[in-house]
Amino acid sequence: MVPNPRRLAPSVLVGVLALAGCSGGGTPTGDATPVTAPATVATTTAPATAPATTTTTAPATASTAPAPTPDAVMPALHSRTYEQARTDFSRQNLSPARLTAAAQHKDVTLPRDHDDWYICDSSPRPGAPLPATTTVTVRLAQDFSDCTTSFNGYLYEENDPSSAS
Repeated sequence: MVPNPRRLAPSVLVGVLALAGCSGGGTPTGDATPVTAPATVATTTAPATAPATTTTTAPATASTAPAPTPDAVMPALHSRTYEQARTDFSRQNLSPARLTAAAQHKDVTLPRDHDDWYICDSSPRPGAPLPATTTVTVRLAQDFSDCTTSFNGYLYEENDPSSAS
């Protein structure tokens, strides 16, 4: 005996709706946006002589109270150029005006155009909280290899007053 398609359709529909309800409720958004439950529709099909009944449930919405924004985190800037650091700050919605540049060595004068100089050190340290009022100081060197060269804070040994000549 072949099942009657009129009786099979409601069973299949109920099964599909039951499986759809097991999917976890909403779509993860990856951010702090509240997830709303999807609307569910249950349909019951009766014999051709009776009208079909449809029930609709409105979507449930979560509270729309704003979540407190956490402090930003200091990015790792070591070995990047000053221009790249400014771009990184902009990309993370941090104002590049918060960056303050200084020379890595006491005997080096930082030129006005230092966008292609390399970051040797930064304060605060990478990963530290970065409140909105904090200024970030980066120490720059013209060549990245100069970041590890220091004679008591001087780039050139002959400029170090404590070295014996």
